Formats: sequence, structure tokens, C-alpha cells
Amino acid sequence: MSVAPLTDGLLCGWRIRSAIALPELLEWQGDDRPPDLTVRLGDVDEHLPEGRTLSPFLEIDGTGTGLLQVPEVGRFLVRPSGGITIAPQPEASAAEIRLFLLGSVLGLVCHQRALLPLHASSVVIDGGAVAFCGPSGMGKSTLALRFARRGHAVVSDDVCVLDSGGPARVRPSFPRLKLWRDAIEDASLSPEGLERNRRGQEKYHFLEPEAGVRDSLPLRAIFLLRRPERGEVEGIERLSAPLDILAALEAETFRLPVGRALGTEKALFQARTLIASTVPVYQLRRQPDAPPERWLDAIAAIVRG
Repeated sequence: MSVAPLTDGLLCGWRIRSAIALPELLEWQGDDRPPDLTVRLGDVDEHLPEGRTLSPFLEIDGTGTGLLQVPEVGRFLVRPSGGITIAPQPEASAAEIRLFLLGSVLGLVCHQRALLPLHASSVVIDGGAVAFCGPSGMGKSTLALRFARRGHAVVSDDVCVLDSGGPARVRPSFPRLKLWRDAIEDASLSPEGLERNRRGQEKYHFLEPEAGVRDSLPLRAIFLLRRPERGEVEGIERLSAPLDILAALEAETFRLPVGRALGTEKALFQARTLIASTVPVYQLRRQPDAPPERWLDAIAAIVRG
């Protein structure tokens, strides 16, 4: 991968200076502060000298530095200071490098800074952010796409970053959605010309750069996407039991073991408790392959009260 001229982008309120092009990000238009995050290409060792293995792909050492290794893509060294060094594999595409930089690495940076990342896509409704959480394949990005086609700005996809302390607010990341071919075609769009998510995968990056958000937004609501169990019908139900809400938010925390390894579990719990007490959380039971259009008006009406 060739080194591009250093460019400054906006990511979750941070100024990120990158040696690789990041077309997903809005251009930095803030003050002249030093970069909060700096992305470089360089050599990265296969192991951290005193690293603890969290998974076959991730090590964390006592300083909070993380080493992410993705086969056939590259190694990512992520320091708490904001320095990120990438050693790409020769066969890795630019899209694959950005996929993990703006996904798993972003989640690691959030945990290093004691910010709560939810595994969610989010859009703007009624002046605030509405998040869609759920397991992979439940249609988080598809719902966000359908709202985007109605003029709602995309706040985040996959990693929804919440501020720490104070009222629950979402830090916008970028207006790129990862979508399977059928979701794109069902929205009367074409995957032609779109970047593939991974080599050989029928999943693509759909970018609406004019629909980005620059400032943090109040979190208006969370919808937990669930498949109906036997005997249940599709529908939307507000959760009321605090312990159920806390358990659901814990399950939807992006890369939760990383936060535990870095010692930020208390901050994450406090953030989830704040959400549980101030933000309405709903369960949306739907079949993953059901047309998402039928839920858009109902979701918008619930958020608007």
C-alpha cells in the first residue's frame, strides 16, 4: 500500500491525521490542535513484548497498548497516546485496511479512552441519534440505509460511540454503511462501482458523504433488533426492567472483553446505567429478511413521541 499525503479527518470528534486515504471521514474543520490520532504505515512486531492474549487476533500489554493481527490484512499497533501504526499484508486492499481501522481499531481506541462503544448503526431522527443494535445479520445497516434514503443523516455504522459523563450523547463517526448485495438491490440501488468489504464477499461499502454529521447528538432511543422466538409476533416493545436493559446494553457493548482487560469496566457500567435511566430502549422483534420499510414510520413516530 502506497503512502498518501497526510490528511486530517474528523472521527468521533477527534482530529485524525492519516498517511492513508480515509474517504469515509469528513474533512477536519476544527481548531489547529495537534492530532488526537495519528495513523502511519510502518513495521509492527508479531507480538507485544509483555502482551496478554485476549483472542487469536488481539494482545494487550500493561500500558494499554493493543496489537490487532488480521490474517491476510495486516497488523495494527494501537497506543493509548493516539499513535496507530499499520503494517499491511501485500495482498490487502485499501478497503480491508480501512475496514479494520475504522472498526476493531476504533473500538479499541474507545476502550483506551473509557468511552462506551455500542455495536450499533445510528441515524438522526428528530434532532437526535437513534441507534439500532443487534447481532450481525439482523439488519442494523439496512435500517440505517432505508432511513438515509428518506433524508436522515447517518451517524455511525457498526461502532456507535457514546460520550462519558453527562447526558447520553453519540459521537458521529462517518456516513458509510456496510451492506450485503441484496440489501442494496432491495433499496433499488446498484453495487456496481462500490468497494467490496472483503475480497470475495458480496458485501459493499455504501458512502453518502453529503449526509455526514459533525457534532455530537443526544441519544434519543435504542432499538434492539431481535428475531421472534417461538410463539412471539413481530413488533416493538419498550423495555422497562432496569436489569434487563443493563444486561442488553452489556451484550451490545462492542468488544467488551477489551474494556475489561484495560480496566475501564467501571466507566462502561456507569455509562450503561446512565443510558438505562435516561434513554428509552425498545425491542424490535422482526425476521431479518422481512422488508424493513414497514418499521420506518413506526420507529420515527415512537422517537418523536
